[in-house]
Amino acid sequence: FLCSSVIHLLQILKDGLSTLHVPYSYGFAIILLTVLVKAATFPLTKKQVESALAMRSLQPQVKAIQQRYAGDQERIQLETARLYKLAGINPLAGCLPTLATIPIWIGLYRALSNVANEGLLTEGFFWIPSLSGPTTIAARQNGSGISWLFPFVDGHPPLGWSDTLAYLVLPVLLVISQYISAQIMQPSQGNDPSQQNAQAVTKFLPLMIGYFALSVPSGLSLYW
Repeated sequence: FLCSSVIHLLQILKDGLSTLHVPYSYGFAIILLTVLVKAATFPLTKKQVESALAMRSLQPQVKAIQQRYAGDQERIQLETARLYKLAGINPLAGCLPTLATIPIWIGLYRALSNVANEGLLTEGFFWIPSLSGPTTIAARQNGSGISWLFPFVDGHPPLGWSDTLAYLVLPVLLVISQYISAQIMQPSQGNDPSQQNAQAVTKFLPLMIGYFALSVPSGLSLYW
């Protein structure tokens, strides 16, 4: 249901943009879908920002707890968790917007894969040669979506340097932007175990997104 709904919505957006003679209509349709999803998840994002600011304001108290119970990590974690609970703060709130959009991401992946498999997503987008590339149908089906990068033949990747570098730009930008966003939203961690757990998650997510971006149609990377 989600996949068919995403396909239908993308087609409506694409047709509307094509009617307005907007170039790269499919790519911009994906970006518009992203805007709609971001708008729908704005309450979570707002909560994320508020939580990050609140955690920053509590850093003096957290450091005081760490100094008072130095060497007793279990007590530090307990007292810090109690402090956050009294302040109504969830240290993992920074992950909520990303986690909330994963079902949409999965639906979009299936939708774009279906469209790409039917040969309907050959349109490029600025420097990207094709929104259906760089992976192939066979590669996605057998789980080797990054086979377009290796093996090198005569010092060149399978797609050649020009197309390969063009396809690599977006995944690299995604990792950098997600990492910067995570750093902005997370306060200084110190030795607080509960916050260190949250930091580990927010550091892992950009890498996971970057890997997926290498092994799925480029159109999906525009969603992020």
